[in-house]
Amino acid sequence: MLHPWNEAKAAAFLRDRQRLPHALLFSGQKGTGKNSFAAWLAQLLLCASPSAEGKPCNHCQGCRLFVAGSHPDLHVLQPEAVYKSSGTLIAQYGLRYPPEKSKESKESTVIRVDQIRSLIEDAQTRPQIGACTVMLLSPAESMNVNAANSLLKLLEEPPPDSYLILVADRPARLPATIRSRCAHMEFRIPPVDDTLAWLQSQGLSGANAGLLLELAGGAPLTALAMAESSFLDQRTVLLDDMEKLASGQGDPLACAARWKPLGAERCLLWLQGWLNDLIVTAMQVGTARLHNPDLGARLQAVEKRLDLKQLFVFSDGLARGRSLLGGPLDEQLLLEDMLICWTELCRR
Repeated sequence: MLHPWNEAKAAAFLRDRQRLPHALLFSGQKGTGKNSFAAWLAQLLLCASPSAEGKPCNHCQGCRLFVAGSHPDLHVLQPEAVYKSSGTLIAQYGLRYPPEKSKESKESTVIRVDQIRSLIEDAQTRPQIGACTVMLLSPAESMNVNAANSLLKLLEEPPPDSYLILVADRPARLPATIRSRCAHMEFRIPPVDDTLAWLQSQGLSGANAGLLLELAGGAPLTALAMAESSFLDQRTVLLDDMEKLASGQGDPLACAARWKPLGAERCLLWLQGWLNDLIVTAMQVGTARLHNPDLGARLQAVEKRLDLKQLFVFSDGLARGRSLLGGPLDEQLLLEDMLICWTELCRR
């Protein structure tokens, strides 16, 4: 699906399709439609009969196989934990390259070197149906060191008639040697008015759409996912726990256990926004926009218990914690560490 705020990027690709680089890097905040755009581009490259406008025809053998999740010339690498949980069309292709079995019982959160080696071996063969082979890695920054080194060989000696698309939420985590060999396209947060109109077209009310968009940091797909999972109800749980811990009540380990089913990434995203709101409230910046504009009184109640230095100390720790997301660290331990730090800070 090509989202409306990315149509201008699509038009640019259609104009320059004949000069498309071998390797592309799509980066930007999660929820801006990078993966959907990468899937659209992959279908376009594999389409045998593009429309007069240059878009996928949706009728040729290549398009039919693509939509069915069985095109032999599309190779997708994702961490095991991603392709087993996302349920997207691209995730279906990820099943083709499972990591080698290890002693660990939990699903892998990284792209491993054995997956890259299998991809390289398959990519050396000629396209089976279309005119080219397309390789897609997402999130590319989840490659471990050995996997990244192995991918570098593919970038240095690409197979003929092949394209490599890397999708990254945090491109700085990729080695500079990989980034420098890719044409980079950044996916920025779209204009608020356009995003609100799209969210409302998806069935969200105006008030909820605006609030969820603030909570999602402006990312429309994240806001939609929050709506579909009743995140405003979940936020009440997060908020109650943080306030109890701030007042010396509650158990940070029990709170972390409640938070884990919601996903560490979403919880820490909300926590970062809430903490920023506390700092803005403490600094009495009346013109600043709040991530939680409906929580003014509750923010003031928590802010009075802490000083700015404590809030900035926790903000630094939270930023470090968020930088570990997507890595091998256990999410439960990460949440426990953040909540224990908050509890101890509030006791000083």
